[in-house]
Amino acid sequence: MFYSYLKTAWRNLLQNKTLSFINIIGLSLGVGFALLIGMWIHFEQSFDKFNTNKDRIAFVGRHLLLNNQKSTALSVMLPLYDELKANYPEVKRATRFDWGRMHSLVQGNHKFNKEGIYVDPDFLEMFTLEVIKGNPKTALIDQNAIVLTQSLANALFGSQDPIGKLITIDNQYPLQVTAVMKDVPKNSSIQFEFLAPFSFLIHQNEEIKGSRTRWNNNFLGTIIEIKEGTSMEALSQKLSPLLKDKDTGIKDQKLFLFPMVRWHLYDDFTNWVNTDGRIGYLRLFGIIGICVLLIACINFMNLATARSEKRAREVGIRKAVGSQRSQLIVQFLTESLLTSFVAFVLSLVLIQLILPSLSNFGLEDIRLDYSHPGFWMAVIAFCLVTGLLAGSYPAFYFSSFLPVRVLKGVLKQGKGTLSFRKFLVVSQFAISIGLIICTLVVFLQVKHAQTRPIGYNPDNLLMLNSNPDLLKNYNALKQDLLNTGYIEAVAKSSSGMTWVNNDFPHFSWEGKDPNTTIALDVVMTDWDYEKATQLTFLAGRPFTKEFATDSNSIILNEAALKLIGYKDPIGKTIKLGDKVLTIVGVIKNVLMRDPFKSVAPGVILFNTDNINVILIRLKNNAGLKYTLNTIEPIIGKYNASLPFDYYFADEEFAKKFTTENQVARLGGIFAGLAIFISCLGLFGLAMYMVERRAKEISIRKVLGASVTHLWLLLSREFVWMVVIAFLIASPITLWVMNGWLRRYEYRVEIYWWIFAIAGILAISIALVTVSVQAIKAALANPANRLRTE
Repeated sequence: MFYSYLKTAWRNLLQNKTLSFINIIGLSLGVGFALLIGMWIHFEQSFDKFNTNKDRIAFVGRHLLLNNQKSTALSVMLPLYDELKANYPEVKRATRFDWGRMHSLVQGNHKFNKEGIYVDPDFLEMFTLEVIKGNPKTALIDQNAIVLTQSLANALFGSQDPIGKLITIDNQYPLQVTAVMKDVPKNSSIQFEFLAPFSFLIHQNEEIKGSRTRWNNNFLGTIIEIKEGTSMEALSQKLSPLLKDKDTGIKDQKLFLFPMVRWHLYDDFTNWVNTDGRIGYLRLFGIIGICVLLIACINFMNLATARSEKRAREVGIRKAVGSQRSQLIVQFLTESLLTSFVAFVLSLVLIQLILPSLSNFGLEDIRLDYSHPGFWMAVIAFCLVTGLLAGSYPAFYFSSFLPVRVLKGVLKQGKGTLSFRKFLVVSQFAISIGLIICTLVVFLQVKHAQTRPIGYNPDNLLMLNSNPDLLKNYNALKQDLLNTGYIEAVAKSSSGMTWVNNDFPHFSWEGKDPNTTIALDVVMTDWDYEKATQLTFLAGRPFTKEFATDSNSIILNEAALKLIGYKDPIGKTIKLGDKVLTIVGVIKNVLMRDPFKSVAPGVILFNTDNINVILIRLKNNAGLKYTLNTIEPIIGKYNASLPFDYYFADEEFAKKFTTENQVARLGGIFAGLAIFISCLGLFGLAMYMVERRAKEISIRKVLGASVTHLWLLLSREFVWMVVIAFLIASPITLWVMNGWLRRYEYRVEIYWWIFAIAGILAISIALVTVSVQAIKAALANPANRLRTE
């Protein structure tokens, strides 16, 4: 029986090639892209789940009242680690975490810049990371130890056994390899290529060593694993008042635990509440995936019901010879399932073809795992759901035909059927138009932030990570670079131009409320910083060698001046702790943090002891490739052990828009896909409409109707459906996008012309699609049709 259903279904597919092609292409596109979204969501949700103890691991974070706002930070102070280990029995393991950065690694002739983190010995037991050589329990006990990932070990040592061998880190310190571990999974929130003991960092860094008893220096992360049976919430409440009696410099500050299961998808905090994060994008694209698949299924239903007059005689004969309605339902559902299966196979081919290009859209880590049983279970479920969803209405509709009326040739489609089909078309285009509007708003939001004033010139600004060798020879390096004739300025800084490493809450000034904790972003530098970055001064001057007192000077940005409230700031003073600083300049706000937020109050201090970056301003008329080739040997002269790694400020700034650009690109693709699938359905419906009204069109043409009149006659019904879809989609999309934009402090307005563009685009595309069939019918020779009457 089933074989008969399948054979009949296959025969019907072959007999209606055009319709079958439209259905299969539409479904395959919908299924393929819905699968891609599903795979991406699955990957995002899998983050950190490979850790056996994931439910018992958490960051220790701080809720604080800063600048009269409730803020949240995961950076904590160094002595907290010892406090947790000594006085909180609920804590089973703990590790400090330095957030990671690039370090030079040299072994023989091999030299690399690789990202590593300093952690405590408990780290390898807390996280489920497979150690393939060495003992994970003892690998990080010796302060001169280093643990390598497998790929880094292969790069440094090739086929040799790395255990016991020495590696020079940061061109200064020899560390001994004590273990090799498998590469960190892509779905881990913490990424690194090597581990080193935090005790080594304390021993080598005097500033960190001096912070062992300081509760007001928040610069590292602390991760704990609680004991089995311990409540994460209860321990978080217990930790909350720990800082109350400590000298933190911040009055209102509470500790809390941020569980690992929320690290990746729920990383946003609003008013001390863990609210949202990347999960918002998963929900957004999940809805888009469902919408695209729904559009494809609507196509199937629309085109299937449009063929009702052709299938009616078949149903009448089957019922007349004894077929039950349930058998007919199974028959039509079999056709639908077969179509969905063929479409699914085609969608897999489509996915395999486009997988190599997915890195451009932030989806480079998703893969089709054919060996996993769960994949095939998902395939079966997907085909069943899609097939049943797409074929349910046609199956029940066709099987309801009365054989007597069908065989007499008096079957006519009721208004309910036509209304339902129109409803499906309107639904398709409402979703498509909504996606177009959303894509335009996201695109404009990104452009709005990208083109905002940033307070410096990022073009031709090169950034180098500093190290002891470069800083030791900084003056000679600077002079050599300037002597090339291709360099406009060189400066050193505590932060790059796209991030801020320091913010201090210890500033005070005349008129400041002593009960309010204010933190200012701090950049530390010396001479020529303004030349390298091309800052804009609103008042005063930059640091200069002509003034020996500049070591006690400070430069404010606009936000800091507004906060402090001085009307004539030049020459006035503010204090950093007990140190009195004289204001010598005021600059325009420099955007260094989130481009979707207001610029934070910030200052520039003259300080050469805390340098992390060297800034090099290239001359505009210098050829980039030739300039880089010229300065590379100069850098190598003072930094022979390291490769020439550099970053351009404009490229680093562009990275701040990675997520939003990904949303805009994917939104554009899915909006175009939705329109395309909808137009496939319109094309099929127009084809059947023309076929059904062929006699009417011929008679009208004989009576003198023009091609234009016939084109309008056949097109206006579809145009009105698109207009109705636009009227439905616009207010809903406006409400949704207003909600989305509220997450950004710096945001674009939603202009009326965005909706006009979306509506005109949808109507134009739909009109072109329908016109292909309408004009073809209007130009046909009426004699060919009427000759048979």
